[in-house]
Amino acid sequence: MDLLKKSAVEFDKLLSTVYYFEIARKNVMKKFMLNFKPEDFHHISGLHKLADIGLVQTAARGKIYNAIMDNLITFSDISISKYYPMISDRMKLVCQMENVLDSNQIVFKYLEKTNKFSRIEADYLFENAHKMDIIYIFLSERMKMDKSECPIMCCRSCFPMDKVDYSKNQPSYTLLKKVKIDTITGNKILQYDRSKIIEESKKAVSESERKSILQQLNEKKAQQAISDILSEKRRKQQDHTRF
Repeated sequence: MDLLKKSAVEFDKLLSTVYYFEIARKNVMKKFMLNFKPEDFHHISGLHKLADIGLVQTAARGKIYNAIMDNLITFSDISISKYYPMISDRMKLVCQMENVLDSNQIVFKYLEKTNKFSRIEADYLFENAHKMDIIYIFLSERMKMDKSECPIMCCRSCFPMDKVDYSKNQPSYTLLKKVKIDTITGNKILQYDRSKIIEESKKAVSESERKSILQQLNEKKAQQAISDILSEKRRKQQDHTRF
């Protein structure tokens, strides 16, 4: 199975998955859901950047995804693009996207004016540590809905950190709850519940036990994982410079 087909097959698993989030900032709670559609694959994988490959630019995005799944468009068709090196990391990331979304992430309100160098339009930004990379996932609301309803987000873009810190100067939220839902079986997996951790910490019999429990808070685990990766990258850079 070539890389393009593998990324499409892994993405297919997300089509029956919904993530539900509750977040808060300054005592104001917000909630939203994240889901996936076949046409989302085109932008997430970076195919839109292959301007010299008409095969993935002229048809509807959903049809392009179906053509990849049916082996009508293959890796050999797109790898000849002079732009392919720009998206190779994204395509590999799509193969791991479910694992990335299942892990701890820091949630930011994305302010486009803060990153004037980028043309990305998004409502929220996730920052994740994954293996030895820091991953950015940008979310946009699919359609404007009544304020009484839970907004549905799509993944606008995702890619590993290169040199730019997209989270810099972005206001962060506290993650309160995260639920993974299988829309076929209706099965719900509670991936995170801040209130349970706080409640457990209050029952601790010692200060050391309380601190240990609080280390399970999403922001602490995510920040530590990101910090570890940045430290390792700096160490490798220093070693490379030294030699």
